[in-house]
Amino acid sequence: MTSPKPEPAGEQRLTWLVLVVALVLAAWLVRRAKPPPAEAPRLDLISAVPSGPEMLLTVDVESLGAAAADELLRAGGSALLGLRDQCGFEPVLGLRRVAFVTPPAAAGQSAGDFALIAETSLLPEPVLRCAEAVIRKRGGQPVRSTLGAFTSVRDQGKPLGEVAMRSDGLFILSGGQYFRNVVDAAGGAVAGDEAARLRSQVHLRMRRKLVPSQLVFTLIPSVTSSLTGVQALGLGLAVHDKLELRGFVGCRSAAACSDARELAVHFRDELARDPSVSGLAALRIVQQEQQLVVDVQLPRAQLAALLSQLLAL
Repeated sequence: MTSPKPEPAGEQRLTWLVLVVALVLAAWLVRRAKPPPAEAPRLDLISAVPSGPEMLLTVDVESLGAAAADELLRAGGSALLGLRDQCGFEPVLGLRRVAFVTPPAAAGQSAGDFALIAETSLLPEPVLRCAEAVIRKRGGQPVRSTLGAFTSVRDQGKPLGEVAMRSDGLFILSGGQYFRNVVDAAGGAVAGDEAARLRSQVHLRMRRKLVPSQLVFTLIPSVTSSLTGVQALGLGLAVHDKLELRGFVGCRSAAACSDARELAVHFRDELARDPSVSGLAALRIVQQEQQLVVDVQLPRAQLAALLSQLLAL
């Protein structure tokens, strides 16, 4: 295996991954100073994910320990605050759980398609007015639409991105046909062929193995992916007194796993040379036939530096 050069679509997805992390961090900056909210019924975010995603990242904002906020802030979380002047409130502070999802390129979607789905404590109308204010400030013309139980806002002149809210606080940010797919899935519509349903089942099985983790990342590379030899990948991060990172990689063959392990070891050793993430030197990468198993415990103080290193790649 060789390390591929980033593609434009990959860079776009990475930008949105950074956004997800930043949203979560910014939310905790204020949440940690407030008393715990009253228990409310929880939405099933996964049910709003269209069948057969390629990548699925979920973050349970409410279960993150408040003491992690300072470390995470160093990774740039405060950059997402700043809509109070336009909107009268900070939308990111209403996040409870977040899911970021991308479809496989082979499914007929464009390479940059994605969806950000969030369970929030927000009321729809203030969020929709906020989206309209942001669009107007950028010189656009906001337009509202009703899609089943959702109300959406988009820029009439640049209809590539769309925001939607439901009365129970479910928030969607996506675009194009994939936006419609997410709205349909959230409404209970079941779509996708047998291959897509099988991919969804694989995601769920991987995610069960990674419980309990506040951040869970699962990936099933599409046929166009540069991750040759890798069939599935799962990572879970639990934030306690220490950071607990564990995961696994499923390979097409033992030889493919051997190649993947060699690349992972090289990547680990390169990163661990930086004293700010020296804990990575202890990362175990064990091959078990057609699977790699990884795990490590890191000092919580190294989290911000770890994120900065990974996002710089």
